Amino acid sequence: MANNYVQEGGRMTVIAPAAVTTGGLVLIGQMFGVAQGNAASAANVVIQTGGVHSLRKLNGASTSFAAGANVYWDSTNSNATVSATSNTRIGVAAVAAANADVAITVRLNPSF
Repeated sequence: MANNYVQEGGRMTVIAPAAVTTGGLVLIGQMFGVAQGNAASAANVVIQTGGVHSLRKLNGASTSFAAGANVYWDSTNSNATVSATSNTRIGVAAVAAANADVAITVRLNPSF
């Protein structure tokens, strides 16, 4: 390995921008990941930056996803959304999700 190598990128320790619980999405600028433990605001937390995860989504009209569709994170409401407006792209739908579903299976995109 090159001597400028720091660590694998699949899991990273970051400073929590707010209190977070295990499984919660942490968003820092364009960097995002799923918290692997609980952390208070400004404490260290390990995030998983790739892989496939089940994330909360709104249910109701116009909230369905086709498999492979872009998935965005709505920080205001803390859920996955189909809407790109004012939201951060986090990955793609691993499987389709219906309007009535309250969760979506997302393949996180570890590239920022």
